[in-house]
Amino acid sequence: MGKRFDVLLFPGGKRKAFTLSYDDGVIQDRRLVALCEKYHVKGTFNLGYGVLGYQSPEGMPFDISKVTPAEAKELYKNQEIGGHSLYHSDLTSLGSPYAIYEILEDKRQLEKIAEKPLTMFAYPFGFYNDKVKELLKIAGYKGARTVNSTYSFDLPKDPLALDPTCHHNDEKLFELAKQFLEKPVMKASLFYVWGHAYEFDRDDNWERIEELLKMVSPHEEEIWFATNSEILEYLEAYKMLEYSVDGSMIYNPTSTDLLIGTSFHTVEEIKAGTLTHIKDTPL
Repeated sequence: MGKRFDVLLFPGGKRKAFTLSYDDGVIQDRRLVALCEKYHVKGTFNLGYGVLGYQSPEGMPFDISKVTPAEAKELYKNQEIGGHSLYHSDLTSLGSPYAIYEILEDKRQLEKIAEKPLTMFAYPFGFYNDKVKELLKIAGYKGARTVNSTYSFDLPKDPLALDPTCHHNDEKLFELAKQFLEKPVMKASLFYVWGHAYEFDRDDNWERIEELLKMVSPHEEEIWFATNSEILEYLEAYKMLEYSVDGSMIYNPTSTDLLIGTSFHTVEEIKAGTLTHIKDTPL
């Protein structure tokens, strides 16, 4: 085989992916979900089942009321539901038995709403440690989002410490968006934005998220709009590809069809559960 530089390609042969992650299940998610569907964008909405249906007391400076479990089923049906602990507790401060209860009971109840196993989580307050990561693994979570901005489009290295690109209120948001859209990329890139939808009411800046979605939406031909778990599942499947020594054979042991680009300037489809033979091309 000749010289090769295999790279991951997202579905459709795209090199860019975009996703949102929003926490707490607040009633402002209604407006945010409507915007996502208007602009054909997907995101993951991380809920604490134990506080769903909470009503903000009168006199609060802004409303942090939560949707009910019944509403959540309909509201997020085209998006993704993730876990956020039962009562939005700081899991790093709890003993393991109670921490695992918060994680598991939240997951158990939310899976009834989502009608499928949950694989994504967001750390309450952004607090986590190795113990919490291990408990998430035990509970069956595959990925968990932090609140640590990377200001980059690099693919995540640790699925249980998924650092987003930035928060939607970050002063660099639109600079990053412009860079993401305009800069040619040789390798797969991810633009990952997070926040809380109540912040748009609090800061009176709903135009901010709509402007962002307006910017990225017209680029569907080059950007994969996906939920957090769809992207993570794809990335994890790519890591599991098995190569022969000379690179002429690639086996995909996963249930996910994958695309790769080679230095032969070709796109190879590596179908789930199959062995793919890569044709040699002279330099």
